[in-house]
Amino acid sequence: MKNVRLEKIAGWCKGKSPGKTILKKSCRGISTDTRTIKKGELFIALKGGNFDGSRFVDAALEKGAAAAIAGEDYPGSDKKIIRVKDSLKALGDIARGYRKEFNAYVIGITGSDGKTTTKEFLKRTLSARYNVRATEGNFNNQIGLPLSIFNIDKETDFCILEMGMNRKNELRYLGKIAEPQAGVITNTASAHMGFFKNGREIAEAKSELIETLRGERFCMLNYDNKFFGFFMGKTRGETLSFGLGKGADVRGVVEETGNDFFIFSVEGERFRINFWNISIIYPALVSVGFGRKFGIKGRDMADAFEGIKPLPGRGLIHSLPYITIIDETYNCNPNSLKSALCNFAAKNFRRKITVIGDMGELGRFSSFFHRNAGLLLKKLDIDRVITFGEKSRITCEAAGSRCKHFNDADEVNKHLSKILKKGDAVLVKGSRMMKMERIVNYLINK
Repeated sequence: MKNVRLEKIAGWCKGKSPGKTILKKSCRGISTDTRTIKKGELFIALKGGNFDGSRFVDAALEKGAAAAIAGEDYPGSDKKIIRVKDSLKALGDIARGYRKEFNAYVIGITGSDGKTTTKEFLKRTLSARYNVRATEGNFNNQIGLPLSIFNIDKETDFCILEMGMNRKNELRYLGKIAEPQAGVITNTASAHMGFFKNGREIAEAKSELIETLRGERFCMLNYDNKFFGFFMGKTRGETLSFGLGKGADVRGVVEETGNDFFIFSVEGERFRINFWNISIIYPALVSVGFGRKFGIKGRDMADAFEGIKPLPGRGLIHSLPYITIIDETYNCNPNSLKSALCNFAAKNFRRKITVIGDMGELGRFSSFFHRNAGLLLKKLDIDRVITFGEKSRITCEAAGSRCKHFNDADEVNKHLSKILKKGDAVLVKGSRMMKMERIVNYLINK
């Protein structure tokens, strides 16, 4: 973050401070965490259901914070306190004001899944020619997105931002902060179904990103998604479709697959991806679309794709001396689980064993989707199925005799240690709340 005068920041968030002198000074960054705050940064005391950042204002100032933003009811009298009605809204207002200081081309990415992978592919692609900033990790909510915007500086050509949501109006709020010139909707699936009545409502919430686009309002939309037509009706600028179906503007054709890679082409131009799951073709197709739009050569795109490695929890393969572990533990929803299982079933391993944990945020549809997962497993070429958790018991019952269910991760690990044989491959996937990495770590250490 470039140095910004506190007077300007106070104006952006309508903050009030008794210390007129302090407002003439500048801050070197924004922090919401006293554990990592640096001297000269502005501390924003956020409040939530389980935390109150105002308790740490004194600690922030003792560590050298330039000033602190806190609620109007903050009792302290320090002249370094800027008081606001809502500190979370103030964070967003400051990010919006800061974003307007620069001419960076902002790309917003949303979707039921694939946001982080799309961001990583697009960042690598555009970095072949441009200075690119992007969301770190999955900082994609009302706190994370503003903090990501503060990474922009005068050298930044592109800023790529993940934009997550599980409620109506969240993307509209994030979009007003980021004011993106371009938007990507990776897909619309059953993730977060517990917060919506149906898939149409999810699509409507995702379309809020399109409404907030500014400037040229460029869009890339998934041609293979059933809500493609709905999204197209919302666009007001240049739009490119991507997908595997005939008719997509950026159409991928899978030409070769292996256990840990695949090769695809777009209009005869070939690319290799070192991922086990070919659904990763979609982030690559988005990157091809943006790459061509902004003058990235095909060879540079191919080099960028081939250099991208799966992250822990997001498809990382552990090739151990006796077994192979596919780590898909970061998260799980009906769409990503179906994709993972179908791709796993098509692989050429001696034996295929899958460990599946509960899926979250499905609300009243939970039993339906867990049962569907079991019915799918019953049809697939997978040798052993292990389910773990309260909800996935339904999956096991529907999957049939090849499945065993456990309520405890330690029981799963004990069972795996008994049945695994040399040459086996184990796919481990479940929602974040299940902490499925415990199983991956056990197998690696064992």
